[in-house]
Amino acid sequence: MNNIEIIIPTYNAGKKFDKLAGALLQQKNIVPRNIRIIDSSSADNTVNIAEQAGFQVQIIEKKEFGHGKTRNIAASQSRADYIVFLTQDAIPAAPDTIWKLCLPLIENSSIALTYGRQLPVSSIGILGNHARLFNYPAQSLLKTKKDIPRLGVKTIFCSDSFAAYNRRKLLESGNFPDVNFGEDTLIAAKFIKDGYAVYYNADACVYHAHSFTLSEEFKRSVVIGKLHHDYQSVFDSFGTVNGEGIKFVKSEIHTLIAHKCIKLLPIACIHNFVKYFGYRLGKSDVL
Repeated sequence: MNNIEIIIPTYNAGKKFDKLAGALLQQKNIVPRNIRIIDSSSADNTVNIAEQAGFQVQIIEKKEFGHGKTRNIAASQSRADYIVFLTQDAIPAAPDTIWKLCLPLIENSSIALTYGRQLPVSSIGILGNHARLFNYPAQSLLKTKKDIPRLGVKTIFCSDSFAAYNRRKLLESGNFPDVNFGEDTLIAAKFIKDGYAVYYNADACVYHAHSFTLSEEFKRSVVIGKLHHDYQSVFDSFGTVNGEGIKFVKSEIHTLIAHKCIKLLPIACIHNFVKYFGYRLGKSDVL
């Protein structure tokens, strides 16, 4: 059987981590020793929960963590054929979630990366959940270089909140760049340029959604804009992002009207303006 390792960076994961640990222990073809927690010196019960579950635990200093850097080191240290990256708040929706995510990698050697569907959670509300449904639809999609004219920057859209990699292909393509945001998108771009495929696997699902405050939305958008500024040549080779933003806004308005939540339209407009302003500010690199 092909070897799979699950890698989860953690920091003060809280009560939800106990639920994640339980879900992981139920996963088909996964044993606890093949689950590795890289913890940034949590002050809560995260490490204790992981150790009690039988997971491998690797503790690093908080200052040593970086989204790209930590995943780069973890991939280099792994000896698995396939590595799955999860965030500490992404909960597998079924006992075969991890196996389903990895299966396309095992069956199709042209695929370097698969990422799964992130399902909304009721506590987040309609605006937060719309983003999940918009970015993670019910239909799977295989994306290759020939899809760039049709999909544009969506060709390299993916998320390390729930993704699996062919480790050999990952290392051969240069591994994750040392960035604090967007390492998944940048390595996806490298895969596509190298002739590999990126597969969105809607059959493999986790529950994962966030509700951002205006301040959080702004800061996140600035970071996205900065990423697009710093790696402009990469993103330019896949087309502009403006069209996706317009599609998102139209979809959000339609969703609010369809669910008779018209009173939320002003709030949605404010959030979208803040995101756009933050993105443009980050992309201009004036901060």
